[in-house]
Amino acid sequence: MSFPRAHRVFSAAVTACAALAAGRSAQASNPNCSSLPGTIIYGAGGSAQQPLLAQIGTQLALASSPVSVVYSDSGSACAGYNDLVTPTSITGTALYWDGSGATLTCQLDPGGDPITFAIMGNAPNLCSGVTGLAAGFGQFLGPVQPIDFVVPSSSNEQSISTEAAYYIWGFGASSSGNTVSPWGTTADIFTRSASSFVGLFVSLDTGVPAATVAAHGTSESTNSATVTALSALNGTANAQAGIGFVSGEVADGNRSSIKVLAYQHTGQSCGYWPDSTIDAFDKVNVRSGQYWLWSPVHFYAAVNASNVITDANTANFIGLFTGTSTPPAGVDVFEAETGAFTVPSCAMQVWRNGDLAALYSNAPANPCSCKFDFAENNANKPSTCTTCTQDSDCTTKDCRNIGPPLGADAGADAGSNVGYCEVN
Repeated sequence: MSFPRAHRVFSAAVTACAALAAGRSAQASNPNCSSLPGTIIYGAGGSAQQPLLAQIGTQLALASSPVSVVYSDSGSACAGYNDLVTPTSITGTALYWDGSGATLTCQLDPGGDPITFAIMGNAPNLCSGVTGLAAGFGQFLGPVQPIDFVVPSSSNEQSISTEAAYYIWGFGASSSGNTVSPWGTTADIFTRSASSFVGLFVSLDTGVPAATVAAHGTSESTNSATVTALSALNGTANAQAGIGFVSGEVADGNRSSIKVLAYQHTGQSCGYWPDSTIDAFDKVNVRSGQYWLWSPVHFYAAVNASNVITDANTANFIGLFTGTSTPPAGVDVFEAETGAFTVPSCAMQVWRNGDLAALYSNAPANPCSCKFDFAENNANKPSTCTTCTQDSDCTTKDCRNIGPPLGADAGADAGSNVGYCEVN
């Protein structure tokens, strides 16, 4: 999409519609990544999906047959994908999780360790110089994350439109007559590289070239760095001028220091938060399609002619998110996905085939929308969404996802297994 490049000044005000990270821990020294316990798998990508890897990596490290997930996020999302398909051995330091919940660093082998999976929020064709998925590699989709426009938590702003974002990152604060109030200070407008997932999505959504988005504002190397920069504006005179964009995984893990703006997409009459309210975590508007900026997590790995991942350990790992692998005892993928502030695909009521493509109705074969509502304390969940132990307990006639009760299951016997009344 595009807008006429007339000289205009826009207000940030957009009516918001009502709904119908942990940092890296310091270490005295880095262990060798190759010496980590159990099976080791190596991946690469950007910083947007690091919270999801932290959640599942922590659980896998505690399994009876541990798996150590080693992740290089030194480059952007597209850099990680290119490292996989070229192929490239990653060197230097990488991240891993030991079961404590902390994000730690390890030293890669001097000759480089080969990566077997990449992860990012976009399809390869958004990356510069890439026309499509490389031959011999497969794409596998995981849970959904929004892309959020964010401001310091002390900011008075509540919302932003596509048109306003077009002018902020299309012209920059220094372009006379094209500034968007109150975001008119270049130093306080934060952006990302032209190969980052979130930068690419802002480009795709607004029609502004990715290189232009990257050039207009103070560039930060990671999603977390953007959060740190915006947080530093709290309590200062520049708090109202601060704005940036990050993945929902990172935004929701830092709600105390930044604020997620409601977003009004082109053609909408008002803005929507990803959630039902500014303080909720229920992702109601993402799941229903009212909030436009979202994408499933994309995993990539080498495959055979039948599109089966060739490396068995990588296949087991990615299969946790696609449902083709049985989780080890004690590993709860739903808990990992919700813990990272993503939406399990089984809780989505809409879907899209491609980055920011048109939406269509989604009816998962094994739905978990009701379970997600309970997990995220959705105060406005459907009246049919209740706990159950058998189909006859549900007006929907479908009692699914039976397992240990979630903390929000009021009235459930703590020692019993419960299910959730799903729509099919």
